[in-house]
Amino acid sequence: MRRAPKAFHNKASAAVAMFSLFFGAAALADGLQNKPLGLGLCLGEPAGVTAKYWLDERNALDAAVGYGFFPHKGVAVYADYLFNLHKPVRSGRVPFDLIFYAGVGGKLGYWNHKHDGEDDSGLGVGVRAPFGLSMLLSRSPFEIFLEITPSIIFGAPDPVWFDFDACLGARFYF
Repeated sequence: MRRAPKAFHNKASAAVAMFSLFFGAAALADGLQNKPLGLGLCLGEPAGVTAKYWLDERNALDAAVGYGFFPHKGVAVYADYLFNLHKPVRSGRVPFDLIFYAGVGGKLGYWNHKHDGEDDSGLGVGVRAPFGLSMLLSRSPFEIFLEITPSIIFGAPDPVWFDFDACLGARFYF
């Protein structure tokens, strides 16, 4: 019987380890009704599609891509690490849990528009500090959230400027 080369065994072992690590992490993720991934829409800055992935009961990753206004209308993308400041107390008395959260993340924006007959385009990169409130419905995999996010942006048109985002949104978990 012919044996597979050692390199094959190393690659197969690495693939099994990565597979186990990925699905093991997903199994540890708490999420809403044990569903770690939520997708939805957000209105505000940016207005677009949002996603949230729960790492455990207190930690999550949040991202969105959409239409933003810093400093002019254009594409905006952000990603944040969120930490729940209040661990929800689950009881049958109310049909939802309220969670206050804070986090840190990054933002990227690009715009291109005409100003006084000239093209004005720019790229901004920033640091975000989101604060928010999530309402997690107890009987359905649905979250409604309100978030306020001060940011410091580096790039055009000014080297550094202060930005302020606000977003109202909803996500469905599966």
